[in-house]
Order: sequence, then C-alpha cells, then structure tokens
Amino acid sequence: MNRYANPSTEATPTYVLKPPLLNVVLFSEDQRVLAQCIELDLITEMDSTEAALKAIVEMIREYAEDYREREELFAHSPNRAHHKPYVDELLRCNTEQELLERLVIRYGSIQLQSISPGAAQTGV
Repeated sequence: MNRYANPSTEATPTYVLKPPLLNVVLFSEDQRVLAQCIELDLITEMDSTEAALKAIVEMIREYAEDYREREELFAHSPNRAHHKPYVDELLRCNTEQELLERLVIRYGSIQLQSISPGAAQTGV
C-alpha cells in the first residue's frame, strides 16, 4: 500500500486461487527432464525443464480434447474412465494460463528399486 495514498480510495487487490486439479512432477535424469501428469498417466521427455513443462501442458490440453471427441470409447475404458472429471474441468479452461493455474508442479527424483528381494542378491 502506498503510504501517501488515501486508504479509503485505494483499491485492495483480490487474489483468486482455484483448487489444484492435477499434479505434474518434473524429474531430471541424464541431461533430460521428464514431466509426468500423475492423474492422467501422461509423460514427456525434453532437454530442459521449461520445454518439458510446456510439452506436458500441451499434451494435457490435447488429451482433454481427444477424450471429449472419443468420450464413448474412453468412458468405457477401465484405465481411462476415471479421467472424465479431470477432463471436464480441463475443458473449462479457456487459456493456457487457466490450465496452469490448476496444476501443482513439483520436482522429484527417480529411484529404482529391485522388484524382488532375491533380485538384489543375484544382481538381476
């Protein structure tokens, strides 16, 4: 607030935060960056964080549009039917900024584990 401004005439900003809809995790490995949208099971791999984030946002938008066009197919698919509420919300986003406002972006690391206890001992 400007200390010289009249408090009764100065506008107070209102911040609007929509609830997060999707989680995007960025992983760096071997000079490449993976971006994964957990809820929609989408993943991209690019040379930089910025490129990976841009690619995953584009992929999310394209997936939502594709889902809408082929909803009969996806709505009855066991691995895609649960995406419908996400897609409906995504399609309400008119701009890339609106879509970005619905994402939680986190940074992670990839850690590989053996599938079975015996695999670690045998080197498999």
